[in-house]
Amino acid sequence: MAKMKLKDLMAATKDFSKENIIATGRTGTMYKASLTDGTFLAVKRLHDSQHTESQFVAEMETLGSVRNRNLVPLLGFCVAKKERLLVYEYMPKGSLYDSLHPPEGQERVMEWPIRLKISVGAAKGLAWLHHSCNPRILHRNISSKCILLDDDYEPKISDFGLARLMNPVDTHLSTFVNGEFGDLGYVAPEYARTLVATPKGDIYSFGTVLLELVTGERPTHVSNAPDKFKGSLVEWITHLSNTSLLQNAVDASLTGKGYDSELLQVMKVACACVQPVAKERPTMFEVYQLLRAIAERYHFTADDDILLPPESTDADYLDELIVAK
Repeated sequence: MAKMKLKDLMAATKDFSKENIIATGRTGTMYKASLTDGTFLAVKRLHDSQHTESQFVAEMETLGSVRNRNLVPLLGFCVAKKERLLVYEYMPKGSLYDSLHPPEGQERVMEWPIRLKISVGAAKGLAWLHHSCNPRILHRNISSKCILLDDDYEPKISDFGLARLMNPVDTHLSTFVNGEFGDLGYVAPEYARTLVATPKGDIYSFGTVLLELVTGERPTHVSNAPDKFKGSLVEWITHLSNTSLLQNAVDASLTGKGYDSELLQVMKVACACVQPVAKERPTMFEVYQLLRAIAERYHFTADDDILLPPESTDADYLDELIVAK
């Protein structure tokens, strides 16, 4: 992994100009960087980090060694006075959020097989962080904004490890600082009470992403709900589930095209992920296995790498979710 010069990154981003901003988030701002050879990179300018330079470099070496097909690779970094910059591979299709929720007047063009491919790949990347990565990493800020897409719509998770980078705390059970929990609509309900991040919190957030993929709705506002409904996407889905009307939530552009069974199966997986009681949610490995089984006919994971399973897997529970209608 390369250590890069501040002046080169400033030149490539035109001094961090607003026109080159790709995304902004809790941990920093991402810029598109244009190199002299015509290629592109993504540069993340972090908000104030609490690490010393030596601690930051050590963290970079750890994050730089984390490699998986469904994670955005960290290519380099820069430390200069108070500046902390991360350099990533550039993802030409942008974020999943932008694809699902384009600006008003632009048509959303995402057929179900592409959405299912994204759900499987993103689940694989997050399961790898939870179960196979060394050290294991909690993401703590999963949303459709941090799932980026390459030219083939292969999803890659970004911003993993950054919560630990911003606040030097333990990897596994990390206490939140300043009451910041993540993007609205994705935060597990127990976080407000415990202020502690756990794998089950990541799973809740990922379940919300799955609901976005199936419904096409934003996590905080549901356009398809009755006017009197003012809750979040999860609250709306919970309401429909209790009244056996889940099919009403499916994105209308996807229905009647031969995918209805898959849509409802993924919806069931999502509902399991957003259970209000954390211990009732599946593990990320189980979520990945469920989605891979639903998508078996598409052969998305023909070159799958082996994930280490969790210590215990309830096969009957998985089967029940898969066949649920």
